[in-house]
Amino acid sequence: MLANMFNDLSVVQQARERAGRKSGGKEATADQIYSDILRQDYEDYINNFRGYEERLLALTDDTSIVDNARESALTQSRIAGEIQARNLERYGGAGMSAVQRQQQQRAAQRGDQLTLAGTVNNARVAQREVNQALLSELIGIGQGVNASALAGLGTAAQNEVARRGAYRNARSQYRSALIGGGTAVLAAFGI
Repeated sequence: MLANMFNDLSVVQQARERAGRKSGGKEATADQIYSDILRQDYEDYINNFRGYEERLLALTDDTSIVDNARESALTQSRIAGEIQARNLERYGGAGMSAVQRQQQQRAAQRGDQLTLAGTVNNARVAQREVNQALLSELIGIGQGVNASALAGLGTAAQNEVARRGAYRNARSQYRSALIGGGTAVLAAFGI
């Protein structure tokens, strides 16, 4: 915790020094310091996070689950065909006629095609869910950052209004004190 506080103070000190250099060595204003901190935060975002976010956004169009499902279904079909051929070699036709064996092969082919279609359809649904979840997470992160930034801007605006109000009050108190002091001096001289 102490290290984080020191790091935050270091960032503010660096921003203050940069703002002072920009203003010709004069004392940096709060606006200049705040501007430098925001600029540094933006540069940190660009250097450290932007590439990562762009890679995540590119993943929302990913089709790897569907691609793998096709390969997996074709492999399963090939293995099932090899098993059927091996069983046919081992056990013969098991008393089946040539027409029956042909019908068995057709049924296996239909099963293979149905398996392929079912696997790919399920993979498409799963892929869509994964891509939508990733996109929702990215949108949520963006909205959180935006809400945080807007809250910060709102606080800054409130502080500016309070600062102006305090200045006006101080100025009117100063004038009142001057008038009151002038009135007291005039009263003392009997004028």
